[in-house]
Amino acid sequence: MPVTFKEMNTEEVQRYIEFEIPNYAESVSANLGIPKEAALKDGEKQLHNLLTEENRKKDHYIGNVFCEEQKENVGIIWYNIQRERDRIFIFHIYIDEAFRKMGYASAALTLLEEVARREKIGAIALNVFANNAGAQHLYSRLGYETASMVKTKKL
Repeated sequence: MPVTFKEMNTEEVQRYIEFEIPNYAESVSANLGIPKEAALKDGEKQLHNLLTEENRKKDHYIGNVFCEEQKENVGIIWYNIQRERDRIFIFHIYIDEAFRKMGYASAALTLLEEVARREKIGAIALNVFANNAGAQHLYSRLGYETASMVKTKKL
C-alpha cells in the first residue's frame, strides 16, 4: 500500500494545531495525571512554538500521509530531523479512524525509514503513551525498542 508525504501549507498546519491541542491535552492528562486545563495550556504553547514557519523551514516536517491508491489523505505525520543526535524524532503520527488497521501507519513508518536512510540518519525515535496499546503493538512489530519509561504514582 504505497503512501507519500505531502507537506502541509500554513493554513493546514493551523488546522492541525487546533485539532491536536485538545487531543494532546486529553492524552497528557489521562496518562500523566496533569490537570486538563494545564495540559491544554502546555499543548497550545508547545505546538505553536514548535510549528512556527521558521522551524518548519529548518528541521520540522509536518505533512499529510497520502494514499496513492485512494487518492486522498489518510493521516498526518510530524517529525524533526535531529542531526546532532543522528535521529529523526516523530512528534506525531496519526491515521484517520476510517483508515486504521489497514496498514497505513506501517507504510508511513516504512517511508520514514527511507527518508532517514536518504538523509543518512541512523535512528528513529518517538514517545508513545501507555494507554495506546495499538500503537505500542505496531512499534514493537516494526522493531522499535523501549529506550525509557516515565512512571507516575497517583496519590
